[in-house]
Amino acid sequence: MTTSSARPAIARPLRRANLEVSLKPFPSFDDAAVTDTVRTLFDQWRTLLATAQECSVLLWVSDGSEILDWAGDLTDELEWARFIGFNNTAASAYGEEKEPERVAIPYRAGTGPITYADVARVVAAIKAAGAEAGIPTRVGATFDPGPEFAPSDFKFTRHPEVVARGEDVGIGPIIAMVRHFSVLEGDDRPYAAFPAGIPAGTSFGELLGRQSEDYLRALGFDYLWLSNGFGFSSYAWSELGESFDGARFRPERTGELREWALGFWADLTAHLTYPVQVRGTNHTAGIDIGADSVPALEVYERGYLESPPPNSPWGPLNEDFGIELSGLMSRVAVLPAGAQGFRFRFYANDPWFWQQPWWDFYHREPFDIYLPLAVARLRADGSVEPASEVNVLTVDTAHGVLDERCGREVGTHVATALEALPDEAGPVVWVYPFREYHEAMAADPTTIGRPHFEDWYLTAAINAGLPLNTVVSTDDLAGAMAAGALAGRTLVVPVGALSEPVARVLAGHVRGGGTLIAYGALDGASSAARGLLGVAVDDNGLDGLDGDLTLVSTLGSDVVPGGALPTTVRHVPHLSGGPVREVAAPGTQVLASVTDRRPARPARLAPGPAGQARAYATARPLGAGEVRWVRGSSPFRYADPDAQGRRAHVPHDRAALADPAALLRDLLRRGGLHVAHELRTPAAGRAVHAVHRSAGAYWFTGYLPDTTTRLSLALPAGAPLLNHQECWYDGATATYQLPKSFRAECRVLVDQATAGVLRCREIAPYPAHMTRAMRVTGLVDATVTLLLPPSAAEVRVDVDDVPFDLDELATADDVRRASGAAARHLTGVTGTLTLAWEER
Repeated sequence: MTTSSARPAIARPLRRANLEVSLKPFPSFDDAAVTDTVRTLFDQWRTLLATAQECSVLLWVSDGSEILDWAGDLTDELEWARFIGFNNTAASAYGEEKEPERVAIPYRAGTGPITYADVARVVAAIKAAGAEAGIPTRVGATFDPGPEFAPSDFKFTRHPEVVARGEDVGIGPIIAMVRHFSVLEGDDRPYAAFPAGIPAGTSFGELLGRQSEDYLRALGFDYLWLSNGFGFSSYAWSELGESFDGARFRPERTGELREWALGFWADLTAHLTYPVQVRGTNHTAGIDIGADSVPALEVYERGYLESPPPNSPWGPLNEDFGIELSGLMSRVAVLPAGAQGFRFRFYANDPWFWQQPWWDFYHREPFDIYLPLAVARLRADGSVEPASEVNVLTVDTAHGVLDERCGREVGTHVATALEALPDEAGPVVWVYPFREYHEAMAADPTTIGRPHFEDWYLTAAINAGLPLNTVVSTDDLAGAMAAGALAGRTLVVPVGALSEPVARVLAGHVRGGGTLIAYGALDGASSAARGLLGVAVDDNGLDGLDGDLTLVSTLGSDVVPGGALPTTVRHVPHLSGGPVREVAAPGTQVLASVTDRRPARPARLAPGPAGQARAYATARPLGAGEVRWVRGSSPFRYADPDAQGRRAHVPHDRAALADPAALLRDLLRRGGLHVAHELRTPAAGRAVHAVHRSAGAYWFTGYLPDTTTRLSLALPAGAPLLNHQECWYDGATATYQLPKSFRAECRVLVDQATAGVLRCREIAPYPAHMTRAMRVTGLVDATVTLLLPPSAAEVRVDVDDVPFDLDELATADDVRRASGAAARHLTGVTGTLTLAWEER
């Protein structure tokens, strides 16, 4: 929040704004129509463009077949994405029949093929409009591996051998996409890069590289975008793939899959000199390892990519915003060699299908703008890096409409988020083992199930309300810690990260007073991991616990007024790192345990006497801090194959089964960081939210899928009072009834014994030289922490119009660590507190 008297925000905090557009908005392709349409595009998105140093327009011409078919003649015709609905249905490309109303129809009457010269004219007009607007502008070409966007003779008639089918790998028929490491059969048709035809045995990487090099140069493009997981997975929309079919992982395939994938990237970049950007899959780096043995570490380190994949745009389609956030953080924990940052991508419109998310899913609610823009990565020097690019997919609708309201509204929300980007680590930081996961896969492919499970479990915890939006890689952990960037933070780390060097660094954090929460199975974990956590594995030779288990927990959690949460955990061992076999070592406190619900089990499954418990969550002191651990279980199962061999992803029913991922969130409470919900029913939706720091404040940003749910919050230094919100304060927590989208600043923390309504609101700054002012009501003998911006100069605090002498206030060390050096600590406050400050 800023006022007219505040200092102006940074003029252009983004390095680049990327507008994605199809050809549908162009009524014709003569010079005048093209120029007028491009100028309209730039004008409608001027708010967003004003935040960026550069502009890029990603041009969705067809489905990538225009690149594959390119023969070097600008007068040739091409088919383009002029349809609404599914193309190539006659090729059985979707694993199911599509109803006639869903099959592709022209978006307007009178459309037909266009020429490559028309495309070149659009590219030139975009660059001219950028120059006219005074912003450097480049244009990207797109390659999509799928069947949806336009008819493709190349993919489904001439070269069907390049198309991957789910039946090929035992996951049943799903959408058919080009396999990046495929090899072509011979073809005598002339192409720009193969004038005598494509020789048999040519790799698809070489074909795409050589064709793209010629196509981009001839038409004036500046870079190539690979869409829908291409280059990573042939089944990018599924968490099943080449090395996991839902029933078992296939480590015996990992070696060849890695070799073939890296061969694609080597072939592509050997023949393509232009930068390459990628969309990536719908999942995390760890899930990609399990599903397809994706060698992303080598792809990053060898400099094949200009930037890492952004967040998946599928949130409006599957309503899983946890996977959007975990996927983004896992991909940007480490950056590709030479990358200058990472991007956030927002799904505003769909130029191919009937859904237009800004209108018909988001209902013009901005949570999926503010949440990803609260994400930041920590560098080794301790500095914070938020997104430096924003993509809008797309600025036009399926009917070719450029709606000024979309540009104005989405652009304004992005600009608002940029006013308070993260500038230090949030209170909870994910330590992500990007390197360890990939190196373990290369050294021992049997480990590919671990990152698959651990990333799914962490994702479920975010969906349960874990406020996680800062990530640091294990590569950068020691440096960030030495720089002081992690002081006072709770570090969340998968067991798969706990190599001996990483465990040593984390132990130092805890001994110095920090908190560590680890999650995952201890089977196969290093001795350093087991020693740090104080948890052992029962190695008595008998199998552990699986199936339906009874959970007993001493941790506080969500509440259901007049009801109770389920206490049965369903543990699917092949999705959860094996059966539960962990036991607490001496000196480790068991906070939650599981026991077998069944009185008798087959001898093969019996872990010991009926009802024998296993540790499920623990804590142990270490130096001045504490190490906590939760075992975790997969939040879903796969159904038995249907008649076509497909296994459905079936989330566990929270009305009947406990959510084991909520325990990871609940472990925060022991350090004073409280997140819980008051639910109308056990299955009610919970907040997906972020807590980031900016200019000394906490910012609470999120999405509440069920607005009957109430959210309770507390920080170590007190309950947060969200600006322009009321809360019910009781038991050191603030409970809020929040809207679907929320984004609120917090500069006041309160701790008091008296329950009641607390309110914080912005008021007019007075006297006139003050920048901002706030008023807090409902205080009774309260301890109040004020979180001032570092730029605050003069500060005034009154309680019932009586001034406080701030010079006599000492900021306690614990408050300074938890809240920042500019915090002020007041005690014994009763009445109405007014805060004003001047920023210089």
